[in-house]
Amino acid sequence: MKPWNQIPIIDNTEQLISIDKYFKIINPHPYYKLGAPYKDKNKIWCLREGVVDKLINANRLLKTINNNYSLIIYDAWRPIEVQSFMFNHALQNEFNSKGLNISTDEINNYPELLKKVEKFWAYPDTNKKYPPPHSTGGAIDLTIIDNSGDLIDMGCEIDNMDGKSAPDFYKNSASKDGVLWNIRRNLLKRVMCDSGFSQHPNEWWHFSYGDQLWAWKNDYKKAIYGRI
Repeated sequence: MKPWNQIPIIDNTEQLISIDKYFKIINPHPYYKLGAPYKDKNKIWCLREGVVDKLINANRLLKTINNNYSLIIYDAWRPIEVQSFMFNHALQNEFNSKGLNISTDEINNYPELLKKVEKFWAYPDTNKKYPPPHSTGGAIDLTIIDNSGDLIDMGCEIDNMDGKSAPDFYKNSASKDGVLWNIRRNLLKRVMCDSGFSQHPNEWWHFSYGDQLWAWKNDYKKAIYGRI
């Protein structure tokens, strides 16, 4: 359980709306491509209404700073069954990297590997008091793309699971590339946070509004988005 999971939720009942007509997206969706069980293909690219408004503002702000840049969406609302699929996929990749052949029943015997995965992938808890951020429709994974259609190098890939994923990993870098990656990460953070989002402490690409993480980082007494 994360520290923000103690924050109570009073859902404001905003609906999910489609976002692919407003923003550039990674197509096909990376998790759908892996076989993630989306029940409705028409809802792969959705977010809460209030999140979409703020994201439009963030994209507009980015373009005023650098007209060659746009936000591009990697992942948005994530149904709990997709969260479970991706959590287990990440866990299995960790086991495979260690040369381990482990059944589901044996997972708890490897707490260090489980802890590493949970640092980047929220446990797919079915208790509505502890919703994974993406299951609320308030969390989003994104990066920057230029007008030529090239993704901007941010120093590591989205969903990378090591120290390079931390937003400030390159803060004190002396290398030319490290300095550039830090500038780019700070630009993304600036346009998102200035538009009302909060950044995940472990992931440069993950931002949210309205969920428990957002409430915790801003010292709010309640979250306004629960699992949907």
